[in-house]
Amino acid sequence: MLCDFWSSEPPLVLSDKEVQQLQSIANSRSYPHSLVWLAPIVLTCGAGETKTTIAIRMGLTGMTVGKWRKRYLALGLEGLHDELRSGRPRTYEDG
Repeated sequence: MLCDFWSSEPPLVLSDKEVQQLQSIANSRSYPHSLVWLAPIVLTCGAGETKTTIAIRMGLTGMTVGKWRKRYLALGLEGLHDELRSGRPRTYEDG
């Protein structure tokens, strides 16, 4: 375990059921890409790795890892779903 000694964050402890759900999502071809992309972040946080280590390995910032870790701690799997955004929804022509 690579826990941050100076971190003030509570540990992210995942149950066996949560690990199975997150692994299933991470390997899915039918879930939305955003959810599939976030599952490994939460899994590695649950394995005790630091935000910095995860960020470097996944090519992210520590703030991004921290955001999704906090949302998972607060809301569980529901916290990994995209929040509604204001404004007009995107259309196919926008891309």
